[in-house]
Amino acid sequence: MISVDKFLIPIQQRFQNEYNLDKVLKALNNIEKNIPVINVVGTNGKGSTSFFLSNGLKTKYEKVGLFISPAFLYHNERIQINNEPISDEDLKKYILKANNFIKKYNLTFFEIWTLIAIMYFNDRNVDIAVIEAGIGGIKDSTNLFSNQIATILTSVSFDHTEILGNNIADIIYQKVNIAKDNTFLFVSADNEKYKSIIKDSIMNNVKIIYSEKYENAKIEYQKGNKGVVKTVLEYLGVEDFSCLELNTLKGRFTELEYNNKKIIIDGAHNVDGIRALISSIENKENWTILYGAIEGKEHNKILELLDENFENVNITTFDFHKAWDTSLIKHSNKVKEWKEFIELSDKNLIICGSLYFVPLVYKYLIKK
Repeated sequence: MISVDKFLIPIQQRFQNEYNLDKVLKALNNIEKNIPVINVVGTNGKGSTSFFLSNGLKTKYEKVGLFISPAFLYHNERIQINNEPISDEDLKKYILKANNFIKKYNLTFFEIWTLIAIMYFNDRNVDIAVIEAGIGGIKDSTNLFSNQIATILTSVSFDHTEILGNNIADIIYQKVNIAKDNTFLFVSADNEKYKSIIKDSIMNNVKIIYSEKYENAKIEYQKGNKGVVKTVLEYLGVEDFSCLELNTLKGRFTELEYNNKKIIIDGAHNVDGIRALISSIENKENWTILYGAIEGKEHNKILELLDENFENVNITTFDFHKAWDTSLIKHSNKVKEWKEFIELSDKNLIICGSLYFVPLVYKYLIKK
């Protein structure tokens, strides 16, 4: 498979005033209509929820598509059928197909990936596809999947406020209104406190169904994700819930043993994600924290939460163009070289933060 370190997709703008993927799809005779989908939106838990659901759907459907982001180790991970990533050969083939439209329509990075997924799923005649949103809902390119069966709303909190808005009502509005007319919106139990906002935000004729937490989940923050997956599977007539016993995607509470110490790697990178991670850790006095982030996050609130719950919290930076500058952050424990810190530490470690940081750590540990 093709490592995320390798250049693959043309570097395009991530955000712009006008998006043009709809024009490309029109030129392709709207092939996205051939793909029945379940859209997954939310702030935290989208990837895990999409993973569990796609596995559960395989007990009913022959071909189940899965579109997730970001990729953890390999570009191929973004686009899967029956939880098998797209092959290198097919991925390169569909990139060439997409090249016909990229410059002509000035597609953004995420629009390019969405287009590749649509072409691949259509050509492979998938029976159903689980589609994780990149950011938001209305403004997300995944909103263009028009043959929608249902939408899932995972845990909502503040993230990407520069795009989605600075209050929770604006964020919820952006997310839930990806739900099309006469469909179902399945809501994670994590959003119980936002019931009235969700109800007031819906523009279309959508039936809202709230799920309960799946109490058998070993990790606290997966209870809401697994609970909403179980509710959707029941709605679709699936009776096999063995998918709920699977370990989730890499980088979501991934547990490793390394140099006689335990290491947990988790992509918690916003306030609610950090709260969820904290709630899942027992015997907090036994753990040391290493946190790495990108620009634009609520760093002060996150570090305050970590410092309140753990005795030894450290921050670091990493090799990525959007990685934060720790010299601008007020915190007493700054790590210059995270690899050296891991090697020298004699404590159990929780390494968390950006989903651009934790894959670097995972890859380093696996290689070692």
